[in-house]
Amino acid sequence: MEAILFPGTFGTQAWLSPPAAIPFGKWDRCREILEKGGVKMFARRHSRVKGWVLFWGVVILISSAAMPGLAADYPDKPITIYLGFPPGGAGGISAQIFADCAKKYLPRPQPIMLNYKPGAAHALAADYVLKQPADGYSLYWLLPDLMVKLAKDAKSLSFTREDFVPIGILGESPCAITVRKDSPYRSLQDFVEDAKKNPGKIAYASSGIGSFTHMVAEVFQMRAGLTLNQIPFAGAAQVTTAVLGGHVSSWIGGSIAANGAHIRPGGGLRVLTVFAKERWPEFPDIPTCTESGYNIENSVWYALAVPKATPPSVIDILQKVFKKTADDPQVKETLIQTAYKPLNLSMEESEKKVKEDFEVAREIFKKLGLAQ
Repeated sequence: MEAILFPGTFGTQAWLSPPAAIPFGKWDRCREILEKGGVKMFARRHSRVKGWVLFWGVVILISSAAMPGLAADYPDKPITIYLGFPPGGAGGISAQIFADCAKKYLPRPQPIMLNYKPGAAHALAADYVLKQPADGYSLYWLLPDLMVKLAKDAKSLSFTREDFVPIGILGESPCAITVRKDSPYRSLQDFVEDAKKNPGKIAYASSGIGSFTHMVAEVFQMRAGLTLNQIPFAGAAQVTTAVLGGHVSSWIGGSIAANGAHIRPGGGLRVLTVFAKERWPEFPDIPTCTESGYNIENSVWYALAVPKATPPSVIDILQKVFKKTADDPQVKETLIQTAYKPLNLSMEESEKKVKEDFEVAREIFKKLGLAQ
């Protein structure tokens, strides 16, 4: 049986057999790591231990030596980013922009794939990721919708906000109110006046009950003194189709990016207002909600997240990959072209933003009497 000879304190020596010291069946890998580090391996017929006082020190040394080797292997297979909404929307576009570039910054070349698992206001995909091994191969594309879901339905979910760690926020896009281009509403004021004359009759689209856009619409109704009729859809792509088809009057809370080419010249939609402090650089002619007297600021951000049980060494690798990707000139340019504002927030900054949005959503749903 093999054992490792370690120099001990004051000239003592400690022998330790692999079954006693090497966890998780990683003896061969640990031996390789230690040999590279200059620790000599010896063969013995028995597992005699000298210097018992050093026993636990040796165990700790070997265990800690094995972990960097495991991190050095990451990634050794494809990585999957799970998305909690249907394909075709702004969230998927942002994730694809990230994945296409991030793979070239991985320490070892591996593909990064997207897997859509829509349902339960993003909670279905989140729950799935948390049930996978926390090894850095199952990542989550985090949007404010999940924070809203957690704020509203905390008691019915099997996880909490703290179960995820945001690696970084890639970008954001302001929320807006959009209508069909031939709509009689030429301004936000037109929309508000008609809604006040017809309480509960004006139908607007959201991307689902309890979704982020639902929350934004509720805030707008409270501030403007309106009562509207919500028509929920499964995702941004379906909402856009409904507005373009004239099935609903508007989409409240969808981001500029989610409306995509439909709000650019030649598109079929018109933006009445954006929920931002200042006018959006890409659309300088669109007034803000603040200009119209409603102090509302909301944007949809897009973040990479992992389960909190993910090893720190893997999180460190992902942080470096995220920063390089978000700093990539091509990524920034592509984000701007698709109506995102590049951000590249750090883990600490992202955690602060995620927590703030969660707390805001919780307070809003408490006021509405919708929080569990």
